[in-house]
Amino acid sequence: MSNKYYIDASSFLEVTSELADYIMQEKLGDKYDKYVYQDEDEVYNYTKAGQDMFNNYVEVIEGYLHNVSIVHEDQKENENVNN
Repeated sequence: MSNKYYIDASSFLEVTSELADYIMQEKLGDKYDKYVYQDEDEVYNYTKAGQDMFNNYVEVIEGYLHNVSIVHEDQKENENVNN
């Protein structure tokens, strides 16, 4: 088995989130605005449908990263518990 590359939690979350949002923007084009909204604090959020789409892309991205041995640091802890 190949070596695994563990990424700290904040970096892993940032990378997967940025990629998922980028994919959404590219796939949706002008329709992207229908999947996000700005709240009273001027923070952007996803609509329910947007959040579901985002979560799906994050899951797919995590799968691709795992396939090339790039994993969240929590995986290291889980492997140590199982060994």
